[in-house]
Amino acid sequence: MTHELPMRIALGQTNQLTPEIIQFAHQSGITDIQFNMFHGSPHLPGESRWEYMDLLRLRTACEDAGLRLNAIENTPINFYDKVMLGQPGRDEQIENMQATIRNMGRAGIPIFGYHFVVTGVWRTSNTAPARGGAQTTAFDMELVENAPLSFDREYSDDELWANYAYYMKAILPVAE
Repeated sequence: MTHELPMRIALGQTNQLTPEIIQFAHQSGITDIQFNMFHGSPHLPGESRWEYMDLLRLRTACEDAGLRLNAIENTPINFYDKVMLGQPGRDEQIENMQATIRNMGRAGIPIFGYHFVVTGVWRTSNTAPARGGAQTTAFDMELVENAPLSFDREYSDDELWANYAYYMKAILPVAE
């Protein structure tokens, strides 16, 4: 099934629907919202997947606030860390991700965004100077060159690509 979504401006990169977020969206003339749930959210309390009723409540809360929930990006990393690393338990995590995607579809949330970076997005600063006196994030490789391993060992590109292919083979039929 194809859904036509015309280009619109959305408020994004938040994990909560707060009065301040709603007010900012309305003041900016924004009608859509996209959530980034990488660090979890009080709206979606699932430990290993998101349930239909929680997703429906979130979508309804957005609509009640005059916003259209058009996407949720990134589940908490513990929803699929074993998948990314090819560890025991990955098939159970895949089943939970399939359920999450089905539940999103049932709840009327059309877009699921994801990443496949088990260590997340690295930054070495959250206060780097930017245009107009603003602050931004930055990354300096020299500061992390000798950082300890994030996991028990290094993973090769081939391993990570194989894990990604395994995941996609299981997830795409559900998402489509």
